Amino acid sequence: MSSDMKTIPLLDNRSEDDSSCSTECTTCSSTGCAGGLGIKAGSEKDVVYRNIFIFMVAGIVMIVSSFLIMKILTAVFE
Repeated sequence: MSSDMKTIPLLDNRSEDDSSCSTECTTCSSTGCAGGLGIKAGSEKDVVYRNIFIFMVAGIVMIVSSFLIMKILTAVFE
């Protein structure tokens, strides 16, 4: 039965040489060496703009939702 199985090739995104990621990459607990806000060196502009847009939208949603929760709690407990 195992001779009938087909193997699926896998892509390994890890780099072979991580010498550029010395002790300066201690901002997160991941094993990779990404730049700030998950933007890697050499990223295309659209990837950078997408990441920044996602972080801005997440921040706006958090601020608006906390403001609404604060207003709801103030109205309930007054």
